[in-house]
Amino acid sequence: MTTKCQSEVSRSDALGAPTTSQICWPRGRRLLFVILREVLQRIPFKPLDINGLYFMEYADIPPADANFQRGRANVRDATLRDLEGLVACQNTRDAFVKRFRSNDYCVVAVCGDRVVGYEWFCDKACYVEERYSLEIPIPSAAIYAYDGFILPEHRVGGIWVKFQSVYLRELMQRLHKQKVVTMIDYGNRLSMKTHLRFGFKLVSRVFVIKIFGKSFFFKSNLPKNKPALSDPVCLALRNR
Repeated sequence: MTTKCQSEVSRSDALGAPTTSQICWPRGRRLLFVILREVLQRIPFKPLDINGLYFMEYADIPPADANFQRGRANVRDATLRDLEGLVACQNTRDAFVKRFRSNDYCVVAVCGDRVVGYEWFCDKACYVEERYSLEIPIPSAAIYAYDGFILPEHRVGGIWVKFQSVYLRELMQRLHKQKVVTMIDYGNRLSMKTHLRFGFKLVSRVFVIKIFGKSFFFKSNLPKNKPALSDPVCLALRNR
C-alpha cells in the first residue's frame, strides 16, 4: 500500500439505508440541474461543467449469498489479456492500461467468451478522480470501488451484486479490509438505487464547478432534517 494519490479516468457513475430525510432536492431544482448539465456537456471543448458527486459507504464485508452466485455470467479477476474485452464495453483503453499498471484490481463478468461487465477497486491511501482532480481519501480499513459498468442487456441478471458478494468479498478478506467506499454522479438513479438496496449509506456530497479546466469543490455532509421525496435518492428509498 502506498500513500501516493492515484489518478485515473473514473466515471464512478464509479453501485445501509439512509433516512428519507437525506439530500432530497426539490423536483424543479433537480430537473433544472440535470437539464443544465446536459446542455453544458454539448458545448465544444466543455469550458464549463457542473456536477454533484455523492459519496457512499458500506461498513462491512459484503455478505455471501448463494442466490446471487447463480446465473449465466462468471466473475473473475481481470488481467491485461482482458483488455480488448474491456474496451468492447467502454472505449477507454488508455485508462484501463494505466489502472492495470498501477495495480488496481478489476473484476469482469464473462458470458461465454465475452466480457459483459466490469468494476475497479483501489486500496491505496487516496484516489484522484481525473475528470475534476478531486482527491478522494481512502481509509486504511477501506477499499474504493469505481467505474462499474455492465452492458445494458445484462443489467437485470444480478451481475453487480455478484461482483460484491463473490469477488469483492474475497478481495476484502484477502486484503483485510472492512469497508467499501464509492462515489456516484448526481442523476444516476439506477446506480444509486442499486447501492441503497444492497446496503450502502450516503455520507457526503461534493458539488463541482469546473471552469476552463480548473475545478472548484463545495463539500457538505448530508442533511438529516429536510424531508422530501422528489430527489432520486428518496425515490429509490421509497421504492425499496
